[in-house]
Amino acid sequence: MQHAALKLILDEHRALACVLHALRETVANSRKPDVRPDFEHLRAMLFYMDEIPARLHHAAEEQALFPKIRERCPALRPVLDRLEAEHGRGETTVQDLEHALTAWELMGDERREAFELPLRAFVEGYLGHMEVEENYVLPVAQDYLSEADWHDLYAALTDQRRAQAAQTAAGHRALLRRILGGRPAVPPEGD
Repeated sequence: MQHAALKLILDEHRALACVLHALRETVANSRKPDVRPDFEHLRAMLFYMDEIPARLHHAAEEQALFPKIRERCPALRPVLDRLEAEHGRGETTVQDLEHALTAWELMGDERREAFELPLRAFVEGYLGHMEVEENYVLPVAQDYLSEADWHDLYAALTDQRRAQAAQTAAGHRALLRRILGGRPAVPPEGD
């Protein structure tokens, strides 16, 4: 049985993965002859990767999910500590990527690699981060958290989303639709 709170977390992971894949694809496509990099689209994706995890997703994990897991399964504390540290580094990395993108746009292809290399590392690292959460942390949570814990977690997650202004939430959904350009919010197979 998949708990409603788990579904919310996994849905956010799918949306984040789609944006990460779109980032990678957009940069790869810009290497084709006669294709100019779509800096505006890349900037929108980086903005999404800065906005959603920091304001919503990481906060939910760190304030609601991880404390319950720490309490119920102390052996997982080092993994959760590492994931939280990655959350913090991810926000700084996105800001560095935004700067590198601006440099590429303004200074030309001589700055392309200074954007592409850290972007590749960021995308692979973030996908790996979510893989650890999905294949290790969340299964442990399913084994150790009680029905009451899952209920409390769902209430905390929905309260958090309600607290986010409806206009902001609608803006984030519109931004995701714009980024994905009609593609489904499900990452391609094999990634």
